[in-house]
Amino acid sequence: MRKYILVLTMFIVVILTACSSPEDKFTSEVTDFNDSTLVDLSEIINQLNTYEEESSKLVSDALTDEDLVAFKEEGSELYKLLDKRQEEVDQLSDVRERIDKHKENISNIDINEAESISESDVKGLTDSLSTLSEQTKGLEDNYNNLLENERSYFKSLGEEDADYTLMTEGMTKINDAYSKVQSNYQDLNKQLGSMSANKETENDKAEAASKEDSLYQVDPETSAIIPLDQETEEKVVLLTIDDAPDGYALEMAHTLKDLDAPAIFFVNGMFLESEEGKAALKEIHDLGFAIGNHTYNHFNLDELTPEDVKLEIVDTSSLIEEVIGEKPKFFRAPFGVNNETSFAVAEELGMTVMNWTYGYDWEEEYQDAASLSQIMTETEMLQNGANLLMHDRMWSSEALSDIVTGLKDQGYGLVDPATIEENAGVSQ
Repeated sequence: MRKYILVLTMFIVVILTACSSPEDKFTSEVTDFNDSTLVDLSEIINQLNTYEEESSKLVSDALTDEDLVAFKEEGSELYKLLDKRQEEVDQLSDVRERIDKHKENISNIDINEAESISESDVKGLTDSLSTLSEQTKGLEDNYNNLLENERSYFKSLGEEDADYTLMTEGMTKINDAYSKVQSNYQDLNKQLGSMSANKETENDKAEAASKEDSLYQVDPETSAIIPLDQETEEKVVLLTIDDAPDGYALEMAHTLKDLDAPAIFFVNGMFLESEEGKAALKEIHDLGFAIGNHTYNHFNLDELTPEDVKLEIVDTSSLIEEVIGEKPKFFRAPFGVNNETSFAVAEELGMTVMNWTYGYDWEEEYQDAASLSQIMTETEMLQNGANLLMHDRMWSSEALSDIVTGLKDQGYGLVDPATIEENAGVSQ
């Protein structure tokens, strides 16, 4: 669900070339929809998803209690969470009204004086907004029904005559109601996907311009960095730092900055839950370093459901964008384990996928600065185009200056991530 909510922010339909009134009105409505209405819809659905997970755990825990105390006390966390979910659902009505208002305002634009928008542009967008409004209304109605069933079920379990039959029958009703909500999520997912598909966007043009300036690509099999033409320097390496910003990433960024050494910092979303983590990421980005997505919790993606894989990647990109104002352009899976879903989501979000060619700092024998700097600069794996993996760790931070100096002393240049062609990546 969430991936299209994020992708839809890129869907401006036309290239605006003039400042005439119709274009201005169209731009204003699209911008307001993207930056306000769509954001609010995203936040509501994301919050509902979070509350659903919390509620499922609370119910499971409460049912293990023979006295079913949590169902008997309306002040329990179960009932409080019901109220919180209801508050979120109640906001859907306002969002739907705003979608309808966008549709009305766009429909009223006089396109006779427009130079860069057409009747088909307006009709296509208003039809999509109409469908989105209907599906939002469906989600609102079915979610209210779900909450009504849950509240009734909780109260029935609080009665003295509650038994196993009542318990199973109640869960059946709730599951039926929730299946309708899930269907609404899927409909919204499909609609938002169709609204974002096959549209020329500013991101598309930026990507095309970026490719014109690209010097290197990521080898699809090895993740080595390969020159795009014979004139480009091939004796280069790429520096990457994973698991940022935990304890030492900011220090490492300053070391690299002092050495004029570009790098990619691959970020875990869990480190952005604190204000300290967000501040560290912003400073790293402001220092000029590229930011990559390393998933939220650093799980092995092959051990997750496709839905959870999507959340691991999408939520992290969303948090990164919130902090630095732009989406990450690179993706690296924890342990280098990609799958069909991770490739698809990375592609949806416009990220270049890469693993690495070598790294040693997770091995116990190299967890000190001297041994790590030596192996990183003397290993036989150090070759043209090497993609060097390091982590946000104390010993890596302490070794970093010697590693960079050692690489330069051997004549290796350091690849600027901005010169890497986008939409390359490891092979599926």
